Amino acid sequence: MRLSETKVALISFAHGINDMYACLLPTFMPFIRTNLGLSYALVGSFSVLFGFIDMIGQPIIGFFCDRIRRPYMMMIGPILCGIGAVMLPNSPSYAIALFFAGFWGLGTAFTHAQGAGAIGYVSKPERLRQSMTMFNIIGTVGAALGPFVAVIVVTAFGYRRLPVTLIPAFIIAPLIFFSMPRLRNEIISTEKNSGFYRTLLSLFKLLYPIWGVNVIRELVFLGVRFLLPMKIDAQGGDLESIATIVLCITIGCSLSMIPMIKIAGYCGNKRALQGSLLAGAIVLLAAALSAGLFSIALYVLGTACVFSSISLTTIMAQKLAPNERSMASTIVSGFAWGFANMLVLPFGKLADLFGLDAALIVLALTPLLAAPFFLTRPFKMLND
Repeated sequence: MRLSETKVALISFAHGINDMYACLLPTFMPFIRTNLGLSYALVGSFSVLFGFIDMIGQPIIGFFCDRIRRPYMMMIGPILCGIGAVMLPNSPSYAIALFFAGFWGLGTAFTHAQGAGAIGYVSKPERLRQSMTMFNIIGTVGAALGPFVAVIVVTAFGYRRLPVTLIPAFIIAPLIFFSMPRLRNEIISTEKNSGFYRTLLSLFKLLYPIWGVNVIRELVFLGVRFLLPMKIDAQGGDLESIATIVLCITIGCSLSMIPMIKIAGYCGNKRALQGSLLAGAIVLLAAALSAGLFSIALYVLGTACVFSSISLTTIMAQKLAPNERSMASTIVSGFAWGFANMLVLPFGKLADLFGLDAALIVLALTPLLAAPFFLTRPFKMLND
């Protein structure tokens, strides 16, 4: 295996390990609530803090990642996220649990901020689509495995032995350091002289169309995972059915990135992105208007269509800002994800007012809102 491919693989596995830890916690929430005697609102505060740190922290951390050569953030990130995830259910009080929730969010922000940018720095330009796709697929697989790892370890050893799951994080850290002590050879001098706010503003002016598209895509993904389980529950489905369908959606989104890089190779990143959103809207609308297993299958397919282009938008952002890859990636990924999380709330209100079916129809049409962003000057500047 070439050195560049080895580096890409190690960064991707660090991403997968981090996202496995990031997705451990939902499985532990009932235990944490009972163990600490918390209300549902206080339990939800852990996720709010996690999302806030991830959304706000990623651009700031990305700014500094572009100004250092060494992969420190990728090494520390999975360890911090893992410590936060395994110590939360072992915390003796709410205050200490909240402290470890901060570790959980900060570790994820570290990993994502430097990880996506690092892929851009170490990958060969002609293999950037494949490298970014591997990074995202392994992250998604790690997220899907998180709940299963939690159940296996807790069943076999109990909550007190959860720190055993930190072993992969402590193994990947030195492997990353010794295989890539430097992510890049040079740091352009003008980068050092640019302040955070000035850099953020200038990048956002350039990247806002891609950020907007990513917000829409993440909103569709999160919206389906939010509304569809409630519809299944309303129709009499059990918890196992809901978990299976959510898992199928996650796996479908992960696998969809593989054919998308082939499609982008034929028609270019921009057309592939536009086609994925249009196809997703059509399939999701058909899913909302149908019923039964056929509808579920269409939801899996439609969500996969929308999600499949996630690597392409990261590549587009890095092409527009080749010397600020980490910060550009965080703006169009972490910051977009956090913003999309806040936009899920109106769909819940829509479901309260008009019913789940109406909310799912509106959600199906949401990808079409990306059309105005394709007409902007920064988007037209992009070359495939």
